[in-house]
Amino acid sequence: MIAVNMVARVLCAVAAATLVACGGGGGASGSSVFDGTGSTGTSTTTSETVSSSTAGTVVLSLSSSTVSASTPGTVSALVKKSDGTPMSGVIVRFAVTAGKATVSPDSVLTDTNGVAAASITPVSGTLGADYVTAAAELSSTSTLSTRAAFTVSAVDVALANMTASPAPIDAYGASAIGVDVTGASATSPVTVNFSSTCASSGKAVLSPTTVTVTGTTASITYQDKGCAGTDRISASIVGTSQQRQVDLVVAAPVALALEYVSSSPEKICLAGSGCDESAVVKFRLRDQYANPVAGSTVNFSLDIAGVATLYPLSQQTQTDTSGIAQVSVKSGSIPTPVRVRAEYTTPAGTKLSTVSNVLAINAGLPTQRAVSFSAATYNVDGWSVDGTESAIRVQLNDRFGNPVPDGTSVSFVAEGASVIPARCTTVSGVCSVKFVTSNYRPPNGRVTVVAFAQGEESFVDSSGDNLYTAGESFDDLGEVFVDKDENSSLDTATGEYLAGSAKNGVWDGNSYVRVSRVFTLSNSAAEPRLFAFDSVLGCDAKSTAALTTLSALSLRPSLASCRVSQLICIRDANIAADALGGNPIPAGATLTATTKAKGAAVSVDFTPIPSTVTGATAHRVTAELSDCSKALEASGPLDLEIKMPAGQTYTFDIGMVQ
Repeated sequence: MIAVNMVARVLCAVAAATLVACGGGGGASGSSVFDGTGSTGTSTTTSETVSSSTAGTVVLSLSSSTVSASTPGTVSALVKKSDGTPMSGVIVRFAVTAGKATVSPDSVLTDTNGVAAASITPVSGTLGADYVTAAAELSSTSTLSTRAAFTVSAVDVALANMTASPAPIDAYGASAIGVDVTGASATSPVTVNFSSTCASSGKAVLSPTTVTVTGTTASITYQDKGCAGTDRISASIVGTSQQRQVDLVVAAPVALALEYVSSSPEKICLAGSGCDESAVVKFRLRDQYANPVAGSTVNFSLDIAGVATLYPLSQQTQTDTSGIAQVSVKSGSIPTPVRVRAEYTTPAGTKLSTVSNVLAINAGLPTQRAVSFSAATYNVDGWSVDGTESAIRVQLNDRFGNPVPDGTSVSFVAEGASVIPARCTTVSGVCSVKFVTSNYRPPNGRVTVVAFAQGEESFVDSSGDNLYTAGESFDDLGEVFVDKDENSSLDTATGEYLAGSAKNGVWDGNSYVRVSRVFTLSNSAAEPRLFAFDSVLGCDAKSTAALTTLSALSLRPSLASCRVSQLICIRDANIAADALGGNPIPAGATLTATTKAKGAAVSVDFTPIPSTVTGATAHRVTAELSDCSKALEASGPLDLEIKMPAGQTYTFDIGMVQ
């Protein structure tokens, strides 16, 4: 205690110059001290008290030694270690001894500066002196406490007349709010808080919400944000029960516009079609300031009655906080475009109306008779070449000729080579993939590609009700299969089956729609074969013989027949395909006929080879006199040159011009 006594003596010496009396012993006169756990001493000054121990120090201070209802105080505790550095994260508990005031919050953690602070507010109707205490838990075994005295003074503060001007106000208008205050002064300011029902829900703004008054009036501005009704505005003095209210009537916004927002999705299917059968159509109601109008009734109707059903069945809904009114449209059995009409009647009786964009009601599912398959090239140069591509395009329509909904999935299976990707989804009824040459290559070089999707069996709607009726004719679809032998029949032994069930003589409704096409892996690396054209069977490979010098062409143009011609057939080198009619040479191959005969010219048609053939091709070779009034001057051989797309050239002696 020697060091403390010395400090006390120094303080007394200083205080003597200012007429402050000090007592002897170990403490300052007039201080109120009690020890916490391990406390070794306490000292005070006019605005703070200090309590110390070997574990640390607590300095308690008040913003003012006098508090009142109009001027609450702040109590702060500074907690330091024994070396004087701040202690953060220490729990400090505040309390008032005689209950003349409240401390909020009553327990606080010290911050990085070692400070914990709380507000001290008088209890209404109390006067006199009291102590505020602070107990700091320095450790699990050490709690250091100190206290400071304060006085609760009487201040006669009150609220009187509260007004709003102007009142009432238009929608989104403003009003000045004022309340009379008594008992406020520069030395004893009064804090007034403002609130309102609409402000608490975001439909009005009070600016500011808290006013410090040193005069006789507290004023704020009220700004409407869509209150639309009577709003109660309240004013209260902090620390007292003083409160006043004023009711402000705020006009509802005037709806001036009803607008279409969206339809989702924009296309729906007939009932029972297996895809989306309903859509949500939205409209928005706006006021004179383009703000959304909530809580208003909007009525709905269809421009074509009976083609769909509106939900809710009352055909009316209330606008939400965003001004949105929505209705669901469920399709019936009639495919048609339809619009939704929305109508709102203002309080004055004015009708606002608008219509949606067209909502399409389609059958939805693809029907067998409306599936199309096309390719850029069917006779690709692919027998000995990898990576030759041919674009495939599939189009699916419903039974009314409308594109199926976007996203309809189409699957592909190829007997050989590859289809990339193996599945595509439609956009506007169309999707595309690529046929790409690669192994596996069937021995005959012929590859069947099948495209199939979930759809429906086509039927003839003789009753006109857009529904299948027993007795109406229909396409009885069977299994989906890869027709490897091109006999139009399912051969399970060769692994042709893909999906679906056998024909059953019953309209099944949903089924797989399908289409298949044959691609040829034409051979450009080997010499093609030339055959005679059969007058009955044409270029059918099973019935024609190879052209030889014995059966070579003999073209004899004359004055009587100035222009003569003969047909020949051309196939590629793949003899395994002859049983199915033979394969064509690749698309794009060119044919050129030449002769050394004098007085005549020769030509060959159907060149270049089209991209759409999958069998042997027929070509007419023609010889024509250069001058039909003059006979042929000299005979000469007839040659045919075939040039492949990859550059290979093959030349044939096919006869004479004589």
